[in-house]
Amino acid sequence: MVADSPQGPAKGQLVKAVVASAIGTAIEWYDYFLYGLAAALVFPQLFFPSSDPLTGTFLAFSTYFVGFLARPIGAAIFGHFGDRIGRKATLVATLLLMGVATVAVGLMPTYAQIGIWGAFGLTALRVLQGIGVGGEWGGSVLLSMEWSDGKRRGFIASWPQFGVPVGLIMANGALALCNGWAGPEGFLQWAWRIPFLLSAVLILVGLYIRLGVLETPTFSQVVAQKRVESQPVAAVLRVHWREVLLTTLARTGQQSAFYIFTTFILVYATHNLDMARG
Repeated sequence: MVADSPQGPAKGQLVKAVVASAIGTAIEWYDYFLYGLAAALVFPQLFFPSSDPLTGTFLAFSTYFVGFLARPIGAAIFGHFGDRIGRKATLVATLLLMGVATVAVGLMPTYAQIGIWGAFGLTALRVLQGIGVGGEWGGSVLLSMEWSDGKRRGFIASWPQFGVPVGLIMANGALALCNGWAGPEGFLQWAWRIPFLLSAVLILVGLYIRLGVLETPTFSQVVAQKRVESQPVAAVLRVHWREVLLTTLARTGQQSAFYIFTTFILVYATHNLDMARG
């Protein structure tokens, strides 16, 4: 639940909050998009080689899809704890969860090494990614918004969204560089793992920035006044269920087109148009 921010928030902390939110969001969406791009480019061959190309692609994207199912779960979990123990702690947790899951994808043995268990491992890690990003986006917006004054609240809260396209560009760039450096064969054999492992470094950067941000004045005020909601998610769904439902349905069409453009188009380009991965 959001209360009005106290007057005159410290400018330094406001800047830190916005930077921490935007950079943290960029890192988490780098991780999230990286999986989708790999699902289009390498996962069918590496984790579903016994299937025909079309079926292998479908199975690879099925592991990608479970991340979307997990996102509302992550939003509910971290939304609950964000309103119970604070915004900062939960955002640190989402960053760690996303980073660990992404690095683990980069270490996952393929079908040639452990058979179908590799695909099961990918699916489990994708669920963790979905939970992490589900808690990240709303939390980062809230962190920025609650450090702003009333006049600029909407503008300040928009900055975490800036991290989403940045993460997409970073993920595409990292895979393109690795493909160009190692060549198509080297990329398929081992170089695709490098961008996933690089997430460990990015997470450390994100943690360093986020740990320097204080808890928001709004949440601190709620705690001081002993107005912390015991069941915040249930309270929102009970009072604002119409808004939640309408917002969810309104975003469905836009999100579907966006992910077709950012992921499936790679499959179409490389298989139907015979374009190179790089």
